[in-house]
Amino acid sequence: MGMVLRQTLLSKWSIGLLILLLSTNILLYQPAVLQTLTLEIEKEMVIGTLLDFIIVAPLLAYAAFPISKKQAAGVAVLGLLAARFIIPMEYFSPYTVFLYIGLIAEGILIFIEIALIIWLIPKIPLIKAEMKRMDAGPVFSLLPAVQKMTKDRLLIRVILSEGMMLYYALFSWRKNPPHHKGTVTFHKNTSAIAFHIMIIHAILIETIGIHWWLHDKWPVLSIILLCLNIYSILLFLAEIQITRLHPIEVKNGEVYAAQGLMKRIVFKLENVDKVEWGTQLGAHALTFMLKDFEEVHPQAVVYLKEPVEATLFMGKKQMITEVAFRVDEPERLKRLLEASLTE
Repeated sequence: MGMVLRQTLLSKWSIGLLILLLSTNILLYQPAVLQTLTLEIEKEMVIGTLLDFIIVAPLLAYAAFPISKKQAAGVAVLGLLAARFIIPMEYFSPYTVFLYIGLIAEGILIFIEIALIIWLIPKIPLIKAEMKRMDAGPVFSLLPAVQKMTKDRLLIRVILSEGMMLYYALFSWRKNPPHHKGTVTFHKNTSAIAFHIMIIHAILIETIGIHWWLHDKWPVLSIILLCLNIYSILLFLAEIQITRLHPIEVKNGEVYAAQGLMKRIVFKLENVDKVEWGTQLGAHALTFMLKDFEEVHPQAVVYLKEPVEATLFMGKKQMITEVAFRVDEPERLKRLLEASLTE
């Protein structure tokens, strides 16, 4: 499965351990492996696999990928489904009740999501009017517009984030990025878009190969992996489009910055305390710089007078006082930011 990793050292260890955990558990139940190691399937072995798939795998996935706790719970349900097709039925049958409980719980969550979507439908005209009034792209205006009409619910934020991903991945290809003196791109001097396209190609090749191989052995598992890979492709397409359509933008006395679906922030120019160039990052700075094949560093760090709420992956909120940028035209950004300090 292709997915953006968390930007931590722990994430790299977690994805390695996750792959090791899944592969060893799958191999452990292969007749050839059992025969070679002279092993027999026992109760303790089955319980160990279930614990790996229900508890350990979701925790590793949560540490490796920027997913929500709700999605980690979904990974646990997928783990139960995977265990059902990896462990022979005669050994799995005593634990079937856990699979049913997981499926029922996931079904309830899906029902709640559908109910919330239905509840939001009559409010769409008001939401669209508010987004138009805000004069910003959906990545900046959709969530605030909905929150103005409703209470701030985590589940609504997650649903809107998924909807935004589908919009940018599938329906934004005829849109053009803004062109005015207040825009500064930050992807043209990097290989970010080419890198995302390369990952999409890799996922497509992986999907065809693994799906073909798994389909006869574990058809349900192959379908699950197919769905996850389709989701990953849509995520990377959305990342490409948001990167292309939303440069750093200064307008109406505010700075708009978004890096894909992973993070975005809007802050007023009058809230800028100081701008430092070529300085070291603070521990809690929110960075807007695309990774390249070589290590990159921010060019400017903006210090804010008052904390500003940033939106992270799946609508997660975080208060920010430092924002770091790396752009294609640092001199233009410098003029735009420092103009606020001289007013």
